[in-house]
Amino acid sequence: MNKKLLILLLAFSPLLGLYAQTGNIMGRVADAETDRPLPSVTVKVATQQTFTDGEGLFSITGVASGDVVVEFILSGYENISQFVNVGESTNLGTIKMTPTYASDLSSGGLSEISISSDSDDDSKGQNISGLLSSSNDVFARIASFTFGPAYFRMRGYDNDLGGTYIGNTSISDVETGRTTWALWGGLNDATRNKVSVNGLAPSNFSFGGIGGVTNIITRASQHRAQTKLTYSMTNRTYTNRLMFTHSTGMMDNGWAVTASGSRRWGNGGFVEGTYYDAWAGFLGIERKLSDKHSLALTAFVAPVKRGMQGGSTQEVYDLTGSNYYNPNWGYQNGEIRNARQRIMNQPIIILNHYWTPSDKTELISSASYLFGETGTTALNWYNAADPRPDYYRYLPSYFPTEGNDPDVTYYSPEIAQNITNNWLNDDNTRQVNWDKLYQINYLSNLEGKQARYSIENRHNDQQQFNFTSVLNHEISDSISFSGGVEYSRNTGSFYKTLHDLLGGNFWLDIDQFAERDFSGNDTIAQNDLNNPNRIIGVGDKFGYDYKLHQNSGTLWGIVKASSQKVDMYGGLQLSYTTFWREGLMRNGRYPEASFGEGKKYNFINYSLKGGATYKISGRHYLELNAAFITRAPNIRNSYLSSRVRDAVIPYLSSEEIVSGELSYHMRTPSVKARFTVYHTYFINTNEINSFYHDSLRTFVNHAMYNISKVHQGIEAGAEVKLTSAFSAVAAANFGNYRYTNHATAAITVENGSVPDITKKIYNKYFYVSGTPQTAASVGLKYMGPGFLFVDVNVNYYDNIYLDSNPERRTSSALSGLTSADDEVISEIINQEKLPSGMTLDASIGKSFRIMDKYYLNLNFSVSNILDNQEIITGGYEQMRFDFEKKNVDKFPSKYFYYYGRTFFLNIGFRF
Repeated sequence: MNKKLLILLLAFSPLLGLYAQTGNIMGRVADAETDRPLPSVTVKVATQQTFTDGEGLFSITGVASGDVVVEFILSGYENISQFVNVGESTNLGTIKMTPTYASDLSSGGLSEISISSDSDDDSKGQNISGLLSSSNDVFARIASFTFGPAYFRMRGYDNDLGGTYIGNTSISDVETGRTTWALWGGLNDATRNKVSVNGLAPSNFSFGGIGGVTNIITRASQHRAQTKLTYSMTNRTYTNRLMFTHSTGMMDNGWAVTASGSRRWGNGGFVEGTYYDAWAGFLGIERKLSDKHSLALTAFVAPVKRGMQGGSTQEVYDLTGSNYYNPNWGYQNGEIRNARQRIMNQPIIILNHYWTPSDKTELISSASYLFGETGTTALNWYNAADPRPDYYRYLPSYFPTEGNDPDVTYYSPEIAQNITNNWLNDDNTRQVNWDKLYQINYLSNLEGKQARYSIENRHNDQQQFNFTSVLNHEISDSISFSGGVEYSRNTGSFYKTLHDLLGGNFWLDIDQFAERDFSGNDTIAQNDLNNPNRIIGVGDKFGYDYKLHQNSGTLWGIVKASSQKVDMYGGLQLSYTTFWREGLMRNGRYPEASFGEGKKYNFINYSLKGGATYKISGRHYLELNAAFITRAPNIRNSYLSSRVRDAVIPYLSSEEIVSGELSYHMRTPSVKARFTVYHTYFINTNEINSFYHDSLRTFVNHAMYNISKVHQGIEAGAEVKLTSAFSAVAAANFGNYRYTNHATAAITVENGSVPDITKKIYNKYFYVSGTPQTAASVGLKYMGPGFLFVDVNVNYYDNIYLDSNPERRTSSALSGLTSADDEVISEIINQEKLPSGMTLDASIGKSFRIMDKYYLNLNFSVSNILDNQEIITGGYEQMRFDFEKKNVDKFPSKYFYYYGRTFFLNIGFRF
């Protein structure tokens, strides 16, 4: 207790007694082409920042007097750094920003790359492309644009460790806590304006996390007045994109309106079978009630259907001659059909009230509601052969072609060769054989039996209500306060529906794995004892049906103080979280623990943060930030087997995070740079994986708990102006992300055939997977006359590690081995490091003014110009292991590869 009190005092102590000579900076920001005011421009002085209003006006108080650098940042415009000598009141007049349209390139295709795989859109590996596009920080911009295709995660953090607000409300998945950015996919113009804070730095709209925080501005009066039509063409995830946006700005009658719509479509992206069919619509309306009050209503939706990519083994990639082979699709009636589809349609409605009782006080209150459906389809089968073409028993390696080991049951060079020939020459071997699945179901119909194959839709439907109220108040010229309250009421509905019977007549709602293992026990095989032996058809729910509820409330406050040489802040956040499961089916394996509302789990948490910026001069300063955070565990990693019962991992408790960062910033007429050292400890985290177990022949949930990790490293970014037209840019991250203890795993079997067991996982010092721990980029920028720009970047990625199978790091995996088997032991327990790789990217753009009132901008980019198709961005060891023969190659790892050469063409017409 004394230690925590000391941390609290240290967080707030820098704020005591700070009163010094400061000044104010004000001005107006406008478009260099049209002289129209630019709203939502981030204006920053050292660690202080604000943004322009609907008239392009801004004011920053409490700025240290003397020489400072004022930075102006807006997505789609060239950032400006202006050196100013600050007096008591300094008016900069009109600052004109030059459009670059470069953001149209980055936000057009790269942001969809990371959500094209079998990971859902809320994946922890989802990249940050676009979110930090308007950042004044060189490293953040390059990480946002350039590193995204390599699945780079800043500081190795998962998505849920950085906050994303849209319209001042936080939107996140109830199960994972992560942001699903696809909710506003295609609405680039309407969601372009944003305020971003990196790392632990404070913001004025949220307490923030360790991964920074971003607020996407939806307020209609803050959108630039324009009418814009955009067409894009690419070979990445979709082929065509059409967008239209109209913004009025604040009109004389006190109304402001922004309307935007888009269409993205394509029959196949860079990976075959990944079709894309997406629409999006946005409407923002604001009414200025008086000089002090405004109301804003925003509604948007981005329905999408897309074919997903699956990873595969290197053997399969070699057989097909492509590292982009996709096992999810096959031909049906001569057309490509993908069994794995992502289908999402979740509208969001936001109501905002803006109140400025004085020029020193602002209160923003927001309420949002999210609803709709999200699902992922997948093949299902009953008493039938596995329909997946790359199933390990269908590969040549399952039938060894050499060796004389008598224990190799399936030794058959002839069969292996025949299978190899089929893979090389037969589409029905390489891909899903839809005709065969239909034929087998037709035969089952003749026998009066249920379908052998079907497609199911696994739903994750979210219903969220959020309320946020944020107060910003200038206590004096040198001290300010930001604080707020947040309340969230979330319900996630998780269930399966029968999507397609594939020619079959019906499906029986029983668990085939329990039916097999408990033959003759009709009760235990039931998925729902309340509706036993239920015959289901297309659209019916089956298998599992439950809800996860989570309610949370947060109270936070941050005090900032400025002086001539030092800016400091301290903050405190208190939160309460409760969650519980509600079962809508009575499962036959767990009849007493599956139906109805389960136990409620409650968590009270607090977080502390503080920091200081020491201004060596107006061009050089040091920044130190630190935080101690406790937070409730997310629901996904709390329940052992939420689909069938109400049971959580042992010793469920809050996670603790201790984080610090030290940065040096340089702002001179020719150099903008930041160098940061960061160090973060994670204590008592949880991870859960669900997979099909070949030996047990059922689904298994593998929950690891009491995990400790460390994320440490160096971030650096610099932009050097070589001439009036040329600039050099560079960014690098050198990270070291590792597990620091041996975790414990609780293993549950869904068919109930084996009691729950606990194992120790020997994964200490293993690397965190899913992101390059080393990433670097060096580039050259040219800004020529007539709004011409050219960018060239060389990028390097290294220290990428495969997601490991915990079962291989247990004592049972090494059972029977001795010191004479050192080589085998190393093969079993060592984590696979993936090869490093380099890419070359380039982009070019030009803007044309027509008749002094129309603007045409053309942009073209090429990624991975040298077509390097050997870079593995990630993958995973299969969650199966040959315990009997200790053969690590029996279930080889599956990989995903960096896209080869891709392009993006963007044509915009603004009037």
